Amino acid sequence: MSTEENKALVRRYLEEAWNKGNVGILDELMAPNYARYMSGQASPLNREGQKQRITAFRKALPDLQLTIDDLVAEGDKVVFSITVRGTHQGTFMGVSPTGKPVTVTDARAN
Repeated sequence: MSTEENKALVRRYLEEAWNKGNVGILDELMAPNYARYMSGQASPLNREGQKQRITAFRKALPDLQLTIDDLVAEGDKVVFSITVRGTHQGTFMGVSPTGKPVTVTDARAN
């Protein structure tokens, strides 16, 4: 894939999976052996785990929107910086809903 195709894939992932909550798209966009190593977790997150992660974020922040601030590709690698916005309307990581807006800038999600 070209760098532009790789960037388009990342844009589609962020828009479909995160912004629209269409986690089924991950079966198409991610390799079956997808693994994300997250701090504090003993084992990597697989594709199904990523679906659950996105779903949990969207339950807590039903109006969740990720905006791309920067998107750079070189070879087969794509790096992006985003701003995350939403309203805290559901329990998240043990925190009861506050009804307040949430904004996280320069977040890196995948």
